[in-house]
Amino acid sequence: MIEKTFLNPATNKQWRIEIDGHTIRTCLNGGKVKEILCDSAFQVRSKAASAMMGQMRKGFVYQNPDAAVGQARCHRFVGKDSNGFMPLAAALTRDDFFLTRVVGDFEDETLYHFDGSGEILETVSLGAKRMTYEQVLCPNDTLLLNNSYLLQQFSLRTHEITPFANKKNSMKAMLDASGDLALWYTGEEIVVFDFGSNTEVWRETVKCKKSKDPNFAYYCFGMLSPRQSKAAYRVTEGEYVLVDLKSAQKVVIPNEGWHPFFSPDDQCFSVGGRFYLTQTGEETANPFPFAVPQGLNFSDTCIVRGDLKLMDDGRLRFEKLANNDNDIKVGEQVVTSYVSDRFVQGLFIGYISEINVDSNYLTRSGYITPAVDFSKIQEVLVLTKTKEDMTNGADDESASDTAKGE
Repeated sequence: MIEKTFLNPATNKQWRIEIDGHTIRTCLNGGKVKEILCDSAFQVRSKAASAMMGQMRKGFVYQNPDAAVGQARCHRFVGKDSNGFMPLAAALTRDDFFLTRVVGDFEDETLYHFDGSGEILETVSLGAKRMTYEQVLCPNDTLLLNNSYLLQQFSLRTHEITPFANKKNSMKAMLDASGDLALWYTGEEIVVFDFGSNTEVWRETVKCKKSKDPNFAYYCFGMLSPRQSKAAYRVTEGEYVLVDLKSAQKVVIPNEGWHPFFSPDDQCFSVGGRFYLTQTGEETANPFPFAVPQGLNFSDTCIVRGDLKLMDDGRLRFEKLANNDNDIKVGEQVVTSYVSDRFVQGLFIGYISEINVDSNYLTRSGYITPAVDFSKIQEVLVLTKTKEDMTNGADDESASDTAKGE
């Protein structure tokens, strides 16, 4: 059984939710208990999430200072506007953390400073027509921001934003942090810098190749290991490179997958559901006490359809999903991909609620629960730029870079 208690700081009221099998019970401030019976585990998750979001929109906040690994320490609502990017920046040595969010139709971008319990300490306006994809917190009281592929440095003391590393938007950026170390890409080199000692740890000249996957303009990825002994990067098709930051020795990992991560002790590197020893690159068995499925990746595409009958049922149908080795389960998210000639990739559609193998055994189909209830929708986001408008800029700049190189 799962129990969570939310507190509204403004009214000091409490709201409690209890999930017991297929039954959901809620209670406001010790009053009457409301009970919801569900038909499936997926429906439990969906209805419970909807109920919690409804209360958080009213100002209720969930706090769990004793949260274990993998559990939420804080859960709160920060605003109705969302473009899919709300990057967090935190450090193991600090309780506070930061979140960046676009407001409205890019009228502003707001930086939120939270304390360890999720209370807002400060909000800072970063300016209009910005979109921070990722950010990292450095020991020198600065944030490094990836603002639409432009790296910038933000001072927590003066709130000043200054250009950092790369000089122009080239659709190529890397940014990560671990302990006192930070990793970034200058447009020509990968740099690992120690902000604690103010020294450079490692630098490598690389060229990010243009991606053959239509979802990404370039292969450009870099990350640091938890204990700061390793770095990993990908700048070409079909391989990752692991770097020992003390010896500068490299190990090449042949893998086309996504979702890479290191083990907590830096001894294992996982990508695409496979596992490798970081010292030798040798493939090994799963060392973790949990399964790591390859899952739905960016190359898995399907056709999503809707009609009036399905709308009444609150469902969408998907078809022509390849019946490959990727283990796709009920509850996984579905987003728009490069296939559409109207929508840019990455827009959240909903969750898979049913999936079946078709009679031809080559494809799979099923149903999606939309991210929103269209019968209760009150606000919509209007896209003022077409997919062609947003992608032509990157193509033009790529052509310009090629011309200069020639």
